[in-house]
Amino acid sequence: MATEHPITAPDGTRTVVDEYLPTTAPGSAGATTDAGSAVLFLPALGVPIGYYTPLFEKAAARGIRIFGLEMRGRPRTSTTDMRKHDWGYATIIEQDIPAAFRQSPLGDVEHLSVVGHSLGGLLALSATGAGVLKPERIVTAGSGAAHYTTRDGAIPKLQRRLITPTAIAITKAVGYFPGDRLGFGDRQPKTMIGDWHREARTGRFEFANTDVDYEEALHHVEVPVLQVSFAGDTLVSPRAVDMLAARVGPVTPQRLHLGTDANDGRAWDHVRWPRQNADAVLDAMQSWAREHPVPTE
Repeated sequence: MATEHPITAPDGTRTVVDEYLPTTAPGSAGATTDAGSAVLFLPALGVPIGYYTPLFEKAAARGIRIFGLEMRGRPRTSTTDMRKHDWGYATIIEQDIPAAFRQSPLGDVEHLSVVGHSLGGLLALSATGAGVLKPERIVTAGSGAAHYTTRDGAIPKLQRRLITPTAIAITKAVGYFPGDRLGFGDRQPKTMIGDWHREARTGRFEFANTDVDYEEALHHVEVPVLQVSFAGDTLVSPRAVDMLAARVGPVTPQRLHLGTDANDGRAWDHVRWPRQNADAVLDAMQSWAREHPVPTE
C-alpha cells in the first residue's frame, strides 16, 4: 500500500508523490536494495501514477523502495482543466520534480535511481543533464526520439511526419489536445504538445518557457544509463530508442531490447507492459543494476 505525499509546485499546482516501502526488509534474504536506496519513477504521457500500482507492488516485494510522481493533468492533481492550465516539459522538470524532493521523503534518500517510462525517460535524462536530478543511475523504458526518421519506409515516415502537425492543429482548434478521444496521451495542454512537435520536427529538445538548453543538457549525463525497448511496441521503435541514445553523453547508454521470448511469446505493448509482464522487466532492470551498483559509502 502506498503512502501519499501531497506536494505543491511554486506556481501553486498540487500533485502527489506515492511512496511504496519494501515489503521485504532491506538486508534480508530476497531483498535487492539497501535501506538508504530508492527509485523515483516518472510515468508516460497521460498515464496516471496509479496505473503502475502492480509494478510498484512487485518492486516493493523485491525489497525496493519506490516513489511515483503523479504528472500534471492526471486525476490527483489540481490541473485537470487543460483550457485553464498550461505547461510543458520544462515545467515538470523545473517545478514539479524539485517540489517532490523538497516536500516528500525523496529529499532524504541517500542513493537514488530514476526509472522513466516513455515521456518519463525523456524527463529523467533531461533533468539529470541539467542538474535538477542527481541520480546514480537511470533506466528508461520505451523512451525514444520523436523524429519522423524513427520509422522505416516512406509511408510510415510520412505518417510520423504528419502526426505532430495534426496534433498542433487540433490543439489550436479545441484549446487543448483531446487525446482521450483520439486514443493517445489523454488530454494535454498546448505547450506540452508544442514541445513534442518541435522535437519531432527538428530531432532536438527545444522546450518552451525556459532558459535552459535541454538538448545540450543531454550531453551532460554522466551516470550509467540503460535504455530498454520492447518488441511489438507500435509507438516507440528500437530505432527511436537508438536515436535518443545517440544524443546522450558523455556516458554511452547501454541498450536492451526485450523480445517476445521475454513475454511468453507475445508482443509487448508500449503502455501496458507494467501490467502485462512487470516481473520480466524488473528482472532485466535489476540484472543491469547489479552490474552498476550504487556506492556504499
